[in-house]
Amino acid sequence: MSKFIIATGGTGGHIFPSMSLLEKLQLRKHNVLIIADQRFLQFKNQIPKNAKYKIIQTSSFSGNIFFRIQSAFKIFIGVIQALVIIYRYKPKMVLSFGGYISFPTMIAALILRIPLLIHEQNSVIGKANRILIKKASLVSIAFKNTKGLKNVIRDKICFTGNPVSQSLIKLRKEKYPIITSSSTIKLLVLGGSQGARILSNVVPDAIVTLDSNLKNRLEIFQQCRKEDLQKVKNKYDKNGIKSQTAVFFDDIPKKLAMSNFVICRSGAATISELTASGRPAILIPLKIAADNHQYFNARSLSDKNAAWIIEEKDFNSSNLAALIKALLQDPNLLRDAATNMRSQFIDFSDQLLERIEEF
Repeated sequence: MSKFIIATGGTGGHIFPSMSLLEKLQLRKHNVLIIADQRFLQFKNQIPKNAKYKIIQTSSFSGNIFFRIQSAFKIFIGVIQALVIIYRYKPKMVLSFGGYISFPTMIAALILRIPLLIHEQNSVIGKANRILIKKASLVSIAFKNTKGLKNVIRDKICFTGNPVSQSLIKLRKEKYPIITSSSTIKLLVLGGSQGARILSNVVPDAIVTLDSNLKNRLEIFQQCRKEDLQKVKNKYDKNGIKSQTAVFFDDIPKKLAMSNFVICRSGAATISELTASGRPAILIPLKIAADNHQYFNARSLSDKNAAWIIEEKDFNSSNLAALIKALLQDPNLLRDAATNMRSQFIDFSDQLLERIEEF
């Protein structure tokens, strides 16, 4: 039994994979402490009740000069806080899963000469990880062709995929629900942990333009921002489309299991959930994502005929409706994409966990 610290971010895309790693480490009888920023508390109801955590200061080092000065001060305070926590806890290793939010904890680990694992969940190395990645003891990556690794010693790199929950892995035993001429068509719309306004605006407008025989068979589960919930619900109700809307679905594995396809962003955690569950998707990469990493995440699936990409500049109701109509008119396209999606899943490597335990 050993002690580990997981440093994680403030979005679901960072936190949920971190909780999956926590689950794996606990199954191996290790003690784990989480270090995160204040936003972690927003997900308190979705993390294991036995999870131990500490909250520190941190900030993104971007924006105008005044914001950067303020950010530098917060990061400095965060490093001091992380130094105290790590010194007292004495972990075998610090496992970073949070990009810039984990930056102070990574710095503190290096100062105290604690072995550091940096996990890059996207297809492009993030800025914070890029700064420290050469100092890491191990680097785990979720995509085989991750960009930005040319200066990293190859022996340090492990291709692991992203951690996903056991409830999602269990979905791999369930068959994809093939669409028949009379079956209900179930569509899941996800905008990341915070929802996405562009999906709330475009998806309902596209759905209501479909032929009545398709609309009558649809059942939609859509995640929205709080301020968009009623607008989206009213749109579906007015057009007689069965729907369920929510700011956050706490039963994503169940929703994925029943869905025929998904419309969503292409953050790393979402990509992992899709491949684990084997559900085909229409992906709308976040245009402002750092280094356009969501586009490259999406390409990893579209290149394998597991998903379709619509970039934000082309994401409108007419283009989306045309693609949905084409897919539903030939359900074999979705069935084949589901098979291809399933084949892309990488279960977070037990070999990496064994290497971590060796330190």
